[in-house]
Amino acid sequence: MGEYPFIVNSCFLAMYSVVKALFVLKNIECKTLEGLIYLLKINYLDQELFDKDLFKFFCNTKELNSEFLQIKWSCFDENIALKIFNNTKVFIDYSKDLFDELSDV
Repeated sequence: MGEYPFIVNSCFLAMYSVVKALFVLKNIECKTLEGLIYLLKINYLDQELFDKDLFKFFCNTKELNSEFLQIKWSCFDENIALKIFNNTKVFIDYSKDLFDELSDV
């Protein structure tokens, strides 16, 4: 994976942004990556609403590039995340249905 840092980081950024947006839409505040991963697990993975392999990739990727993790995540709001979500193939199909459902709440 070391040969493809941009691809990995792009996928990670897309996943992070979308997952963060899911919680923003549900009014759940989360300021740290570790906290976000924990919330993702208890709110989505444990209910089988999020793909386990993607979750594993999501958790592992954060260790690949420490400089990448220093990005100011706050600049990625839910609107940007939705645009990324609509243009990425890293999520499984039913994730869009889940996102649409949460958007209506």
